[in-house]
Amino acid sequence: MFTFEALRKEYDSFIYKDYSVERKENAYRVEYHFSIPGLKDFKSSWEFPALVDADEEILNRLFFNLGMVETISYWKCACPPRLIVECGELSKEQCAWWEKLYYNGLGEFMYRNGIEVSQDELVRIECRETTIAPLKDGKEYQGCLVSVGGGKDSVVSLELLKEEGITTYAVNGNATTHNVIDVCDYKKGTYEARRVLDKELLELNKLGYLNGHIPFSAVVAFSSVISAYLSGNQYIVLSNETSANETTVKDSFVNHQYSKSYEFEQDFMWYVKTLVDTPILYFSLLRPLMEIQIAMLFARSKQYHKVFRSCNAGSKQGIWCCECPKCLFVYIILLPFLSQEELVEIFGENLLEKESLDLYFRELTGIEENKPFECVGTRKEVLVSLKDYILKGGKSLLTERYKEFILQEPDVLETLLQGWESENNLPEAYKSILERCVKQ
Repeated sequence: MFTFEALRKEYDSFIYKDYSVERKENAYRVEYHFSIPGLKDFKSSWEFPALVDADEEILNRLFFNLGMVETISYWKCACPPRLIVECGELSKEQCAWWEKLYYNGLGEFMYRNGIEVSQDELVRIECRETTIAPLKDGKEYQGCLVSVGGGKDSVVSLELLKEEGITTYAVNGNATTHNVIDVCDYKKGTYEARRVLDKELLELNKLGYLNGHIPFSAVVAFSSVISAYLSGNQYIVLSNETSANETTVKDSFVNHQYSKSYEFEQDFMWYVKTLVDTPILYFSLLRPLMEIQIAMLFARSKQYHKVFRSCNAGSKQGIWCCECPKCLFVYIILLPFLSQEELVEIFGENLLEKESLDLYFRELTGIEENKPFECVGTRKEVLVSLKDYILKGGKSLLTERYKEFILQEPDVLETLLQGWESENNLPEAYKSILERCVKQ
């Protein structure tokens, strides 16, 4: 097993060497070349359907910056202190932006690998520094590009925007993603980008080089701007909720969902505006809501109950693994809105009766100090959901075991269901749509 300190001594630089763009009929294929001198050269590629005409200068700027976010996946195997950009220019402020993303986006990676380092020490970006004026995008756009992962949150966004001219968006869509998209029979189109990682990275992981969570939603963010540009959609609609702002490790900056947070959303839109003066807008439709409110809205969309999957372990196969904290969280957050019979039909079993989920139950409720490293809601809404279940006469192995702790939580379910986070980037028309549905 390699250590952070030893790897940085042996490999002091990571190089973003170049990228190439090829137009193939109705698609663009982009290939990126990275290197850790003395260790490995890497090749990563993307493919984007081209549905409308594009300005090549704008497209190249967007492709270059997609390569910048791609570097994170490869850099983390050895964590060189220098990231040298040979194929593009960045301003001083943009370099600082990337260094912040590396630090906050890799917070979980550092925590789980026992890495203690400041933001200034983690990585320094070296490139041709310049003052870059944003390119003017004179194209006209209409419609929404809705990112679909296959879970309950994106389902809620699809249903909320059914009258708005939806194009679904996915990166390397799997069985679950495609099943959810198929149920959405009012979409005007689908758009899917393809991403291929270098297998050499997987081999290094097997050999014991550093591995762990990256800010994947940041990768999706950069690819979604390119996808909106090439599909003619004005709005890039995410389904990230205000609950994503809560840190995973208590009293720290470590947040599994950093790149789903409001802070990242704000930072990202600032960064895009430094690249292109464009009408394209990136925002999370569900940002004003908590997970428990999203669960309430999702419970109404019964046509999706058999096909949605929020389980990272099982979604590629289209199943619920029923052994992970994400499965348990979704089960719990739906308790106030679906019957036990409906939940068992969805998951295949009662997850509150599983001894194997005891630790995750304690992490989700705050009995343990830290939450699971998964995209889950706040400790408060988990407890409120469980308390509502108990007060309605519900009994299970896990709720009976921790009943005294759960019942200490104030009875604030109705208050949470009427909540609204004012820090959001929703256009006014979209705020009205969301407000109407929450108040129903």
